[in-house]
Amino acid sequence: MHVYDVLALGREASINLGVNHNQVVTIILILIAVFVSASTALVGPITFFSLLVANLSYLIARTQKHRFVLPVAALLTTVCIVVGQLVLEQVLGLDTPIALSTFSA
Repeated sequence: MHVYDVLALGREASINLGVNHNQVVTIILILIAVFVSASTALVGPITFFSLLVANLSYLIARTQKHRFVLPVAALLTTVCIVVGQLVLEQVLGLDTPIALSTFSA
């Protein structure tokens, strides 16, 4: 988590603080590509919901420190998915998973 905070300072600052910027950024981008492609294949288009959750997490946490933002994002994602599924089933009366209903309209 601390490496992410150092990377957020910029390329030059992270290099000056001892982080191998190119290597760390390359590894992070490869991991992101693998995780997004796997989750999109398994879960479906709801993966792109994470863009909204990420930005809302930064607003709620009111900090750029990942040790605060990541737990907020996990909790916010869980709450939104559960509430969305409840609305889908109870209010709209549909019996489909929320991942399939996002693009069915």
